[in-house]
Amino acid sequence: MKKLFSIVLALCLMLPCFALADGATDGVYSAVCKGFYGDFNVNVTIADGKMAEITWEGAQETPELGGLALEIMMWEMLGANTTGVDNVSGATVTSAVFRAAVNDCLKQANAPAEMMAAPAAAEKVDVTIDTDVLVIGSGVAGLSAAIAAKEAGAEVTIVEKQDVMGGSSVTSAGIVYAPLDETDKETMVDYYMERAEGNANRELLTFFADNALDTLTWLEGLGVQWMMQVPAGTAPQPRARFSMTAEGVGMTGAALTNPMIAKLGELNVPIVTGAEATELLVKDGAVVGAKAYDDYANYTINAKAVVLATGGFDASTEMKAKYSPIATTDFPLSSKGNTGDGINMGIAVGAATEFKGGMIGFDFVNGSLPASGMNAVAMYCVSYTQPDGTFVSPVIDYPITYQTMKELGVDHFYGLYDGTGADSAEQAVAVGFGWKGETIEELAAATGMDAVKLADSFAQSGLSTAPYYAVMVAPCTIGSMGGLVINTDAQVMGTDGNPIAGLYASGEVANGGFYYQVYPASGSSLSLAMTFGLEAGRNAAAAAK
Repeated sequence: MKKLFSIVLALCLMLPCFALADGATDGVYSAVCKGFYGDFNVNVTIADGKMAEITWEGAQETPELGGLALEIMMWEMLGANTTGVDNVSGATVTSAVFRAAVNDCLKQANAPAEMMAAPAAAEKVDVTIDTDVLVIGSGVAGLSAAIAAKEAGAEVTIVEKQDVMGGSSVTSAGIVYAPLDETDKETMVDYYMERAEGNANRELLTFFADNALDTLTWLEGLGVQWMMQVPAGTAPQPRARFSMTAEGVGMTGAALTNPMIAKLGELNVPIVTGAEATELLVKDGAVVGAKAYDDYANYTINAKAVVLATGGFDASTEMKAKYSPIATTDFPLSSKGNTGDGINMGIAVGAATEFKGGMIGFDFVNGSLPASGMNAVAMYCVSYTQPDGTFVSPVIDYPITYQTMKELGVDHFYGLYDGTGADSAEQAVAVGFGWKGETIEELAAATGMDAVKLADSFAQSGLSTAPYYAVMVAPCTIGSMGGLVINTDAQVMGTDGNPIAGLYASGEVANGGFYYQVYPASGSSLSLAMTFGLEAGRNAAAAAK
């Protein structure tokens, strides 16, 4: 397991340098790290030929993801006296650029090659863990299930594949969709059924609607606060609640995951991070635990009930090709751990599945900057055109834009702005994913669009203030749709139509019954995950007793 420590950021003065025969040259060295949100400085102190301290200043990485990755990498490098430690799973890009910066410092210090090589592999040990309820996954589905099971009197253990907790939830906007009040429940179910074109499970959606308000109350009891409440999807009702942190920061899933993780700490729930579950254990037809592994141990976890909360499969090209070919080539903005592990483990023990070919589609500007905040530029333009300039539609909702691109068979749209939206559009221009023209003809020439078609698109969009902008908008995914079949008790159903004893699931791993092919509204995935996560945790605890 990797342990996180606080970091003291300090500006260091260069120390006198002297060489050691078997190590690097003592001193303090600096290099620039190319972070997600901009460059920052990394300083490495060499003492007695070894790395004694690694500090940085100016980093703007997400504290709950990239920031934690920096901490983990720093302490592992210092402990092993080499930069050749493993990437932090879930934050591989941050890990790579940080390693590059530290290596730069070591090269300045004439460090030997072994200080930049992989350390000797640790000998693995066999570890057995006994618990009442095993929760696999630590997004909001798993976190809520673990809290509910613990508070119901069960001993709980969480296993998380990534080195950092939170799954795709922590990288989301932290939106929770729920009825306005008691009188809005049936209307909300009707909305979901309409968006699913009748191809959803009304019983599951009704359970969700009946319990989602209680989920909001539960979150508020953990200290979650709300920034605003607005419509989402195509429904006019303002059902989407935007969470915010205690510091007033919104549009981050950390506003939901941080209070849950803190609660688990209060409840003394053990968490094994960086450990991948590989198979479920079955005895006499019931699921009784799982096997998992990490770099240091092979785990056998004995449990009386298991909750699968492992997320979806949009980070697996193989599973997308099999279950949602529409998205095979799309860049996944979700957790890199979204490789369908729980779905496959469930299938292996006889679970029924439900796939309809859809995906939680999204629209973004630049795949090389997935966490840069640029995606808002793709979403907040006025309208979209096809690659040749043909008008598509005003901006309605990102899943609809995604689906329209797929139906038209194009790999991108152009989002249109005029001078009134220059503050947003200029951001895309600055990184090479936006184009600008003082006239529409000039913009058409820059993008290769047909000038007549583009002029018509600007006219239909009501945009007439120079300069004119086009921003490239490409399809990507923020999650998947389809997975294990569950009932309203969050039990995983077998192919024989009966619940599999001891097995529960919540979140993307088991969301096939709620959707058809187009995601209905922002906040649906998180809200469903927590509502059924709470149900899974309580019922798993009851089964364990």
